[in-house]
Amino acid sequence: MADEMTVRSDSTVKSRGPKLSAEKALPTVGAEQLVRIIKGYAVASNGGEDRVNYKDVASATGLNPTIVSGNNTFLTESAIIVSPKYGYYVPSEEAVRFARESAWDEENAKSHLRKIVLVTWYGQVTVQNFATRAALSRDELRRVLGIKCGASETDSKALNYIIDFLVYLGIITEDDDDLLRRGNIDELAKQIPAPIAFSDIRNQSPSQISDAPPTLLREGAPEPAETRASLSIVLNLSVGIDELTPENAQRLRDWITLLNEQMER
Repeated sequence: MADEMTVRSDSTVKSRGPKLSAEKALPTVGAEQLVRIIKGYAVASNGGEDRVNYKDVASATGLNPTIVSGNNTFLTESAIIVSPKYGYYVPSEEAVRFARESAWDEENAKSHLRKIVLVTWYGQVTVQNFATRAALSRDELRRVLGIKCGASETDSKALNYIIDFLVYLGIITEDDDDLLRRGNIDELAKQIPAPIAFSDIRNQSPSQISDAPPTLLREGAPEPAETRASLSIVLNLSVGIDELTPENAQRLRDWITLLNEQMER
């Protein structure tokens, strides 16, 4: 009888298998409670002046302490809060501004958090995917987010929470047809070079390069003439197999040569 119980116990352990954890911290609650936690950190810390722990924030928000503590790592990795000492946190400047301004104009206050989130791993994945796609289903975006952070199927709910947070911030929008579309990501436009399809330049002569938008020539705002020589060019080219011909290669070389000449002026 004892042997039989041992066999059953072993088989139970084997069937469960090891639990896989995502490589990135994921939220345990949706956008509404995440926002309450962020505002709670601003209030409990006296606008970022004092270091606080999760119990202080729980008291300020009325949330369960485990909910606050369970999202601290996600908020820290997102740079929304920082931890100057183990177990203690202070909100970032942007988080404090969001909390202060949201009482008067929450929509515009979201721009402060948006600037932070757009440069997180999940913000960048979202921006990159909507750079080439007009719309994505929730399943599609959840899949690419999951792959990026090494999540398993058991993390689907947490990935949905991230998508809900992105929707709340206006980085993406969700239509009635359940499709996600590009939202307000203008803050990152100067930091991420737009991808250029090879078909956009293969039919242009070198003289047409002067008509190219400035964002395709260099990153950031225009610099004074005396500093332009030090600027670098970052191009993302999309080249199909059937376009890899000597003629197109020569066109590309001519295009880049004139581009460099324009930058040096």
